[in-house]
Amino acid sequence: MTTSASPLVGGRYEIGRVLGQGAFGHTFLARDRDTGREVAVKVLDRRSGKDWKAYELFKREAEVLGGLRHHGVPQVFDTLEDQWLGAPAAFLVMECIEGQSLDRIIATRQSLGSAEVAHLFLELLGILDYLHGRVPPILHRDIKPSNIIVRSNGFPSLVDFGSVRRVFLAPEESGSTVAGTFGYMPYEQYMGQASPASDLYALAGTLLHLLTGRPPREFMSEDGHIIVPDALPGEQHLRPVIARMLKHSPNERFASARDVRAALVSPSTTLATAGSAARMGGVRRMGNAFDLVSALPPAPRPLRGETKRLLKAASPGTMRMMWSSDKATDRTGLMDLLGLGFFSLITAGILPMVFMSYASARRRRMRLFMREGIPGIAHVVKIEMEDLAFDEKTARVTYHFEADGHRHRDTDTVLPAIAHRWEEGDSVPILFIPERDYDSVIVAVE
Repeated sequence: MTTSASPLVGGRYEIGRVLGQGAFGHTFLARDRDTGREVAVKVLDRRSGKDWKAYELFKREAEVLGGLRHHGVPQVFDTLEDQWLGAPAAFLVMECIEGQSLDRIIATRQSLGSAEVAHLFLELLGILDYLHGRVPPILHRDIKPSNIIVRSNGFPSLVDFGSVRRVFLAPEESGSTVAGTFGYMPYEQYMGQASPASDLYALAGTLLHLLTGRPPREFMSEDGHIIVPDALPGEQHLRPVIARMLKHSPNERFASARDVRAALVSPSTTLATAGSAARMGGVRRMGNAFDLVSALPPAPRPLRGETKRLLKAASPGTMRMMWSSDKATDRTGLMDLLGLGFFSLITAGILPMVFMSYASARRRRMRLFMREGIPGIAHVVKIEMEDLAFDEKTARVTYHFEADGHRHRDTDTVLPAIAHRWEEGDSVPILFIPERDYDSVIVAVE
């Protein structure tokens, strides 16, 4: 289907090209006339053959998604009903996630390094931990490569929640609705008995596909069990975790995403104690961050001189990320470094690779904004601590700023040691890019 006349939905959303088709209908790229931003609009068209029950589920599940706030889940902006092709339809307006799907990455045979795979694994577990931790828990029920988008900053988002379901159903509802994709869907889901362990099964099947380039059905035995190869390309330390996640019986799998994370990083259980005395030093203060940002030359600007210095100061390195909650003025001792080497060894090298991935992704993002960003001032709305890896934390800061006559809202992550100095309403320096839908970053300098 194409839309040459740009239909208008809800009096404000100009429908554009088709982005894809999910469990409940087409998804279109659209422009919000009121804000000027691009959004994704999912349409459940009664003409598509969906019955009234599906229509009700679509609306109810849109309400569930509207209450989610996580950087790994598309934000819902609006839900409405309007006419579509002459018939009543339901519309879900949400954040348009820019990036590549894992499906596309696999199809084009793009090579992901060990650190990138570990980073994606941990981030996706964090998303599931958030969803499954809701009351009642929320199950995605259709995790697969095409439903995971890797943003330009390297962080994944879980999309297409058309099959989402709350674990606890109303008394009048049947639990036998089957949703999912063959190969990624465990046996109990066919029986309408999905649980958090079912989503973990699907995630493991997705990772198996990513690592081998082959869909999980190709590893399936005659009795429907997925047999994980004895060796996985470059990721041997992940094999036992993935194999357990793919056990046929949900009772044999991990009980939660948090348990999977613990299994991945269990050798570092004492790292918090050993690393609590770890101190990072040698960071030279660069003065007032507001002055530094406002003094940047007009964009696009070369990354040299003071701009290069600011880029380095605002992009925490690997070691700084590993002790994210410590102050930069604190010192690292010899025993701390020896402890780091020991835990890196017993975690098969995953410890430094994970933090190297985080640091590298942050630096790539900051380079873009240092070249093209426009200086601005934002005001803190909320600060939330999120798990990073190996018991370390990162601070997600929600803020708003004024630009081009409109108020814009965004989030960014900074080191907890920096965020602890801020309160709601405080001003922070940012760089934003109007051409990227006013995407922005906080320029946090210690």
